[in-house]
Amino acid sequence: MTIKQKIKLSNVMMALIPILLTALIVAVCINTSLGSYWYTLETMYKDENGIQSAQSLIYTYQQELWENNWGEGVHTELSEGIRKNEKMNHLEEKLSKMGYHFLIRKNGNEIYSNISPEEMEKAQSVAGTAIESAKTLTASYHDVSVIKHTFFHGEKAFSIIAVHSGETDQEVISYLQNYILKYILGFVISFLVLTILVNIVLSYWISKSVLVPLKKLSRGTNEIKEGNLDTVIDYNKQDEFGEVCRDFDEMRVHLKESVEQRLKDEQRKKDLIIGISHDLRTPLTSISGYLDGLMEGIANTPEKRQRYLAAIKTRTGDLSRLVESLSEYNRLDSSSFHYYLEPGDLKGFIENYLVSYKEEARQNYVEFQLIGNENSYPVLFDKDEMKRVLDNLFTNTIRYRKEPCSKVIISLKRIERSTVVEFVFSDNGPGVPEESLDRIFESFYRVDGARSNTGEGSGIGLAVVKEIIMGHRGIVHAENHGGLAIIIHLPAYSAERK
Repeated sequence: MTIKQKIKLSNVMMALIPILLTALIVAVCINTSLGSYWYTLETMYKDENGIQSAQSLIYTYQQELWENNWGEGVHTELSEGIRKNEKMNHLEEKLSKMGYHFLIRKNGNEIYSNISPEEMEKAQSVAGTAIESAKTLTASYHDVSVIKHTFFHGEKAFSIIAVHSGETDQEVISYLQNYILKYILGFVISFLVLTILVNIVLSYWISKSVLVPLKKLSRGTNEIKEGNLDTVIDYNKQDEFGEVCRDFDEMRVHLKESVEQRLKDEQRKKDLIIGISHDLRTPLTSISGYLDGLMEGIANTPEKRQRYLAAIKTRTGDLSRLVESLSEYNRLDSSSFHYYLEPGDLKGFIENYLVSYKEEARQNYVEFQLIGNENSYPVLFDKDEMKRVLDNLFTNTIRYRKEPCSKVIISLKRIERSTVVEFVFSDNGPGVPEESLDRIFESFYRVDGARSNTGEGSGIGLAVVKEIIMGHRGIVHAENHGGLAIIIHLPAYSAERK
């Protein structure tokens, strides 16, 4: 969830949660405190004045009245008052809440009553004389209802007269009104308290969503400032800060790679200087020695002088080739160098090269073969630089061979669903140790580690090959297959993918 979505959600929740919780609290309180009064009103509106419910309650009441006062095992004769149990008290309470008051008569004598004279007058105005003479009576007019039940036991007659005058309704309504006011006030207070609490919780939630990633970003920034580029910002949530943290981490990775590359470049420059110094020192020392021999008269015969001069010329040629290789390497390594890539048939280009190289191959005892099943292998390449690749590969083969004659096989094929052209240059030489395969493309690297004989090469030829291939968006590596195999992958060219 994004920070924007969290803020929107919190705004909704700040209003919705307090309302829902407050409503729930009020509903529970009303149900707990006012349940019986709601029941009373509901009963009265469903059944006018609750007559049917009151009749049922009165019938139950009279049964309890008889059993508790004059039933079997009860020997008390009450002339005044009655004995009540818990159930009778409960029934009286329910009748009272329904708005009914009642009196009890025994043989015409009143032994219990909670009816006021005003209520009795209202009852008589509705029931008339029947309230005295009738054994059973149900009468109702407006908000006044009268119920009478008479039951007999032997010669004894007992009557219960219940009256509903509407006054209790008003009491209930008044009670509810007072409580409504209290609950409105409670609702307001509860709403305010809950709103404050919800705001505190949601504010903490939002602030935590902001502060946690900010602290991680700050810690990561400080680590980078101290030079620790391995610090990973561990924040994977899919929000705005997650995106910022991921971008920051990508920046850290790029910065680390840049620093590592800079260190590698610095080390390469150091190695280059050391290599140049070493490779220049050997021929210069040799030239200086031969010149001293000529100047001091050691070469005292025409044959010796001729041999000394030939040696000086050879060493001078070595220096020239070294300087040329260094110049070529630095040219390719320069950021200002640009390749002139154009579509062409790699097979046709190699065929033309081999035709032009035929005489030089004969002089250097090199036999070659080109293998390619397809008619053409279109790629984007710089013809001059690709020629230099072939020159360096042939030179490397000749320089390090152990046999009098070199046999070279150049093979072409398509791989990876024809999106890559594979160019393999393999010879019958001694190959290189497996541990050195990954390093032969490094500048000034020699397998035997000896730099005493410049005639064995400068160690730059294959480094130039790698630079050129990388400039063609390709890759190059070496394997041992009888001899050394240089394997080059170049992107295949398609007019549709141009």
